[in-house]
Amino acid sequence: MNEMNDEITVTCRINGGEATLQGDPAGSTVSALRARGLYGVRETCGLGVCGTCTVLLDGEPVSSCIVPLYALDGRNVQTVEGAANGEELSDLQKQFIESQAFQCSFCTPGFLASAQALLDQTEGELSWQEVEEGLQGHLCRCGSYEAINEAVRTCSRNRNCAADCAAS
Repeated sequence: MNEMNDEITVTCRINGGEATLQGDPAGSTVSALRARGLYGVRETCGLGVCGTCTVLLDGEPVSSCIVPLYALDGRNVQTVEGAANGEELSDLQKQFIESQAFQCSFCTPGFLASAQALLDQTEGELSWQEVEEGLQGHLCRCGSYEAINEAVRTCSRNRNCAADCAAS
């Protein structure tokens, strides 16, 4: 971290690539990411309670509106833009589309980040309650919770089917 004139420079990895960010040390991560053109990171409440701005920081979901810029130094950040493999959407992104797990889609990137962390941190098929608990802290004004839950559960089922089929 390099400090000068009340601004800092942090070096981190964003979506797998090296990145240098500059700004107010207490400035928000969401602002720094959007300044880099990562518009999938959205801010709604600015208080860390709605989940819209969720990104993965070293694999853990965080509200980027309350994570200060200085906290990114030396860390790995993944936004919804980094979930895809080039032009190929991730399995979870594909399942959100197939399950119609969005309406206005404003909250979708945050849900995707937390859902991916949940899938990465668990094994086996997820129950309705496990997904509900794993995604608490996300608000969707459109009320897409049921479709979102189903998309995540389907993804957990599909990954287990693929693993079971490969083991046979």
